[in-house]
Amino acid sequence: MSEIKLIGLTGATGVIGSRLLANLAATHPEVRIRCFARNIPADRISENVEWFQGDLMSEADCTEFVHGLDAIGHFAQSNAPAISDRHWPSDLVSNIGATLNLLEALRRRGDRPCHFLFASSGGSVYGQSNPNGGLYSESDPCSPLSPYGIQKLAIEHYLHLASQQGWLTATVLRFSNVYGSILPPERRQGLIGVSISRILEGQKIQIFGSEETVRDYVHVDDVIRAVIQGLFQTEPFQIFNIGAGVGHSVREVLEILERVSKRPILKESSDFGKNSFRLTPRVVLSIKKARRELAWEPKISLEDGITSLWKSSVPPHGK
Repeated sequence: MSEIKLIGLTGATGVIGSRLLANLAATHPEVRIRCFARNIPADRISENVEWFQGDLMSEADCTEFVHGLDAIGHFAQSNAPAISDRHWPSDLVSNIGATLNLLEALRRRGDRPCHFLFASSGGSVYGQSNPNGGLYSESDPCSPLSPYGIQKLAIEHYLHLASQQGWLTATVLRFSNVYGSILPPERRQGLIGVSISRILEGQKIQIFGSEETVRDYVHVDDVIRAVIQGLFQTEPFQIFNIGAGVGHSVREVLEILERVSKRPILKESSDFGKNSFRLTPRVVLSIKKARRELAWEPKISLEDGITSLWKSSVPPHGK
């Protein structure tokens, strides 16, 4: 693959995409970045960033967007695991349909292969609990328990097919539970970011399923380093788990939040708990492959990450 000079980003205003954009613009001034968005933000970041206003459901917009791109980081997503079950047809169209519009635009482009980095989900595609109680590796079978996970896995298969046909190369990053930003208190995904919002507002923290549910939490700054490594890969098709490689229960996370905030944690069970059969009891990712082939590993511990996020979120004189 030729040298990367122009990178396209979807989801550039999201939690991961916005941090990635700022990092790329600051550390790779030689690379131009074209961001796809429905609404263009007032802050353009830097001179090497251009914004493309459009709709991923428009084939014409996708065709114009991919023109000249050397690589794409695809982070746009219109659902989350907890809400992906509400209406299967519209959920499928807005996520798989939008991605296939991008892929079809690349296929029609007909020139050199573009490198496509896809943000997948290690917490959703594996599905069933690891029978050995250990870590999920990239070679383990996938059996998603939600439409969200099914869609992520389906897109992975489309990318594999496209790479076999030779008109793109692809890196799939299966993220574990990414944290590092404050999230709206009503949101149903993102335990740490949502919980801090609720603590600051004096609200109860909603518990979905069991407090003993174990997840692998990785800081967004560590994720960004993995993404940048993945964007500049040259292999035809690769899948990498990106996580901390260790698990923490919901109870343990709340204990850290209580210790860091020095405030009592108020809890309440959510109605979503009635459907807790869709929550895999334990998902922890093996990151051996990322260490070996991407020269990547996380640097921020869960306690340090939560502490930093809390300190950056509390008003100067408390609340």
